[in-house]
Amino acid sequence: MLGIETVALVILFLIFVYLVYKGIKLLFRYLVIAGVSALFPVIMIKFFGVSWPLTLGTILAFVYLGILGYTIYLWLSVLEGIGKGVISVFGLKKNKEKEIEKRVEKLEKKEKDDDE
Repeated sequence: MLGIETVALVILFLIFVYLVYKGIKLLFRYLVIAGVSALFPVIMIKFFGVSWPLTLGTILAFVYLGILGYTIYLWLSVLEGIGKGVISVFGLKKNKEKEIEKRVEKLEKKEKDDDE
């Protein structure tokens, strides 16, 4: 028979595996962003004739900007999700209050019509 400690350990292990999976997925996204960002100055210089010096510093600066931009995008998407969650919670309460008010008004009208 499984004890509560064993079940808790299995659950923690599954959470750990899920988080490692998400971390590796995020790492590969960052690597793709870094690769594309490193290619950007090369393409701009070779094909469009931009007069930037093609040095390791230039490439690393664009890699940094790409990773920074993607990180900002991720944080903004997290904030958007939190904001939508908060708004939906308060929005549902307001909608329920409006529905209750409408029902009360209908009942009051019905009672008023029945009295007449």
